[in-house]
Amino acid sequence: MRRLLIPALAGALVLSACSEPETEVTEEDITAIEASLVNGSALAWELTQAETRVASMCMQDAGFTVHDTNRLHGSMIPNRFEGFDSPYARIPTVEQAQKFAFGNWVYSSDSEEAQAMREDLDYLAFTAEDQGWSSGDEEAAYAEWEAMGEEYHDAWLEAFIGPERAAYDAAMSEAYENADTEEEMAAVDVGEQPPFGGCELKTIEIVYGEPVFYEFEEGEGHWGRPDLESPLTWIGDGSLYSELSAEYADQEDEFLLCVADRGYGEWEFDEFGWLPTGWYLEQVYGSGMSYDGMEDEVPPLTEEAEDAEDPVAYEFAMALDFAECAEDAGLHDGTDEAWARMSVEQVIDRETEVYAWEQEIQGYLDNAQEHIAGP
Repeated sequence: MRRLLIPALAGALVLSACSEPETEVTEEDITAIEASLVNGSALAWELTQAETRVASMCMQDAGFTVHDTNRLHGSMIPNRFEGFDSPYARIPTVEQAQKFAFGNWVYSSDSEEAQAMREDLDYLAFTAEDQGWSSGDEEAAYAEWEAMGEEYHDAWLEAFIGPERAAYDAAMSEAYENADTEEEMAAVDVGEQPPFGGCELKTIEIVYGEPVFYEFEEGEGHWGRPDLESPLTWIGDGSLYSELSAEYADQEDEFLLCVADRGYGEWEFDEFGWLPTGWYLEQVYGSGMSYDGMEDEVPPLTEEAEDAEDPVAYEFAMALDFAECAEDAGLHDGTDEAWARMSVEQVIDRETEVYAWEQEIQGYLDNAQEHIAGP
């Protein structure tokens, strides 16, 4: 049974009639809520695939066999949640570093070892949340769609979203193309967006019952699917990391000093507790990828990194150094457990909503699967 914590006030056993006792999080709470969020995340991905199947069935009945699969599920990909791993878990353990380093080489090289690692269960578990959900065939499906040509695309879109919505989208696109300044773009107005139509409306009615009108101001808004936002969005990762960092400030400092002592320069955790190791290694591999402000957030390459003849070997050596520094500093000691506790403290007073969210997604999935199965 969950116990209530009663705060002591300056040595006096005084209770304020206006204060509410804090809810103490138990191990049972953490296990149950984590399991619900993990399952709900997996169900949301299944729902995305099932909705895609329902929509494609409708479009096939209309004579279309090649699809813009991203549009079929509303262009929404649910976030992937595999458990309450702290931000420090992105620094590999020594064992992980020896096996797959930071994981960048798996897609930055095309060796037999890299291709095999893409199927390795340990690697997939380590990178699951960062890689997100994927069916594995998106690129092939998109290439097939692109090859169909503009005439097919236009006819497909009209059948999927309905002629009124297709005309609205075309007018909106043309207006934006003709806008030369930010002011002109902000002033674009082609009227009220029509409601869903075509196979998209049929799909929404089959899976969700009906579309939802999200009102911004009185009479103004847009039509959409029901909000399936994960309860994880209630948790502020930035503020949560600040709390974690305060508890592990000494371990962080020791880790960062160790990294500097091993010749990697000065590193910092960002506001979410992540290290820019991926962007650092992108430079080592020479991918040319960058972003605005990168020079202020990613440490400059060391001479050893710039001169690395074997980027994969360099990544493995770097990952092992970071892993050993994290181990010596105690950065993995109890941090996942602390992160889980802090996270559940943010949602414990709404735990019935967590379970209701999971059941809601299951219900929508049942609707889709029942339609796919047929009479």
